[in-house]
Amino acid sequence: MNLLELFLVGAIQGFLEFLPVSSSGNVTLILMNFFNVSPSESFSLSIFLHIGTLLAVIVYFRNDLMSILKSPKTDIRSHFLIISTFFTGVVGIPIYVLLKSLFENVQIDIGNIVIGLFLIVTGIVLKYVPKSGFKKVENSNKWDMIIAGAAQGFSIIPGISRSGTTLAALFGRKFEKEDALRISFLMSIPAIIGGLILEIEETFFMVDYYPALISAFVASILTIRILLEFAKRLNFSYFCIGIGSVTVILSLIFL
Repeated sequence: MNLLELFLVGAIQGFLEFLPVSSSGNVTLILMNFFNVSPSESFSLSIFLHIGTLLAVIVYFRNDLMSILKSPKTDIRSHFLIISTFFTGVVGIPIYVLLKSLFENVQIDIGNIVIGLFLIVTGIVLKYVPKSGFKKVENSNKWDMIIAGAAQGFSIIPGISRSGTTLAALFGRKFEKEDALRISFLMSIPAIIGGLILEIEETFFMVDYYPALISAFVASILTIRILLEFAKRLNFSYFCIGIGSVTVILSLIFL
């Protein structure tokens, strides 16, 4: 991949990461079909690019993070992050182990079909997700934390949106829009770190892909700012269903 292609892929990752569509699913599809990257390597690279989005969240929400770190025992957000992260791991790690072995033995066309189907599932979930409610993070209970964390664990699957599943869970628990968005952003930090640890052997030496991290970082900062103001006015369910359907149909035709 040349420099322009790296910047493009990174920007796509950064733009899609925090929208309720699957960034990893779409980036994996792009890498497999436009750059002829193997499914296994595409899976690893899509996780590697999350370093850029991770840094963006840390920078953008630095005041929230400093506040949490000052009083971790009493700040309910720290409890929310600890419990939700634990259950993200409980759900996500077994799925990761299964997917990693599966992707190493799957052809690109089959990989497209699987990812396309999961994109459709994400779209259906988003279409029927409950509207946001009234609950604030400071009023959350352990079940809110467990359900949100478990939902996030399923997003290790390429094609399943991390923000989409967490927002669906939080809205289902009657969280207010802004609070749901903010805690979803914060939940991404330990989740991304965990994913990078699982892929450390494959991603640590991806020096050639570092330019993509820069564009992912910049695109993520812009997307977070826009999302907090405008994203809830948009309907992302049809995007996921449409892209997923086209992917499955084309893959079946050329299988």
